[in-house]
Amino acid sequence: MDALKIVADSPQEALERINSELGPDAVVLNVRQLPVEGVKKLWSNTRVEVTASAPEPEPDSKGTIERLNAKIVQLEEQVLQSPEQPPEPKKSLKQQLPSKVAEMVQTARQTVREGTDSDGMLSSVKILERLGLLPSHARWLSGQACNFLGFTKPRNLQEEFGLVRETLSDYWHQLIRRHTKPGNPVRLFVGTPGTGKTTCLCKWMTQSVLRQKQNVHTWRLDGTTPNTAEFLSVHGEVLQAPVERMWDQEAEIPKDTLRFIDLPGVSATDREARRAMVEQVKGFPLTEIYLVLNASYDLGLLLSHARFFSVLPLSGLILTHLDEETRWSKCWNLVLATQLPILYLSGGQNIPGDFRPALPEVMFDQFVEEGREQMEDL
Repeated sequence: MDALKIVADSPQEALERINSELGPDAVVLNVRQLPVEGVKKLWSNTRVEVTASAPEPEPDSKGTIERLNAKIVQLEEQVLQSPEQPPEPKKSLKQQLPSKVAEMVQTARQTVREGTDSDGMLSSVKILERLGLLPSHARWLSGQACNFLGFTKPRNLQEEFGLVRETLSDYWHQLIRRHTKPGNPVRLFVGTPGTGKTTCLCKWMTQSVLRQKQNVHTWRLDGTTPNTAEFLSVHGEVLQAPVERMWDQEAEIPKDTLRFIDLPGVSATDREARRAMVEQVKGFPLTEIYLVLNASYDLGLLLSHARFFSVLPLSGLILTHLDEETRWSKCWNLVLATQLPILYLSGGQNIPGDFRPALPEVMFDQFVEEGREQMEDL
């Protein structure tokens, strides 16, 4: 069924209309506040637009079985008609990736020797350095990969890249084990104004409530400046997920509830606000603190913001604005420089939109893939 948009004066009114038109099992897809324009701001309240759809109908079991039987017959016919020869084994992504790198090197008309160069650096890491990895990170990575390898020498460039990929993935997971908390900690979002903290939180809330069917409880707290993210409270009302304005450690909340805390953004030059935030965080229980960074910033600014917030016991990074710019070399330099894992990736303003866990193997593949055009231009 097509999505239905409801514009109402309050979230409660929107939900009542959705339940009336689509039924109690309707799924909320998006929610946003509609700005009031012009002089109407003086007397008009903001309205809310909620997009929802009816749940998918239960599949017809009889029809499903018939379609399945038809597919089985079709497969049997294909098997009988095809010559008896073993299928070519499908290469894994790890096997495919080094071939792409070798292709880049060939296109660039460069000869890369197997093993290490005269400076002791792995040839594969030399290529990553050309793709944007900082020299200091390249030297470290080459040394780690050699230690990871031991006395066994890679037979070719393909194996060498697989080794580097595995080395980075292993380091990434070490960082996660070092910084993340066991159990179900409170998840706290910090960052500078405008990085997309609240949008990320809304995306996470929406996916948790609508897809994972989890209970969610959020606190929208003030810092040295008020937390003006009214949209978070509106979104919580639509999801029927509590959003409170005062922290209450004694509140009785089910143990399996996902708990979030949203603090107002702190300018990277406001040391007094940072000091107050550090004291405020000390009053919370077991907490994972996520630093939200705008991925479209240059590496120098990202590292400056990371240093500013490093006075907090950060658990990891969340990168936003990936729809505006994605340079995976910058992301890897950020991980290696801060020694913090990137935990989630986010792009766009739509909710739930693009919000997903960051996987080191996928990010390595994308890092190499983005260098293909650079190398072809050489």
